[in-house]
Amino acid sequence: MKKRFIVLAVVAAVVLLAAVYFLQGPGTVPAGQQPLTTLTSANAGALQSAFDADANFPRLVLLLSPT
Repeated sequence: MKKRFIVLAVVAAVVLLAAVYFLQGPGTVPAGQQPLTTLTSANAGALQSAFDADANFPRLVLLLSPT
């Protein structure tokens, strides 16, 4: 029973570490797409300009918050 608990704990730890690496790792984008950026108050104007530049194409703004 103790061996089974240790194996499950190790598997859970590996899955957790893989999830953290995946979520915290560097993001990549497909070829030809602009790189990912983090929205701050300093670059909000650039977001608005980029959003307004392609008025004839569908656009999506996704805002995620950890809270």
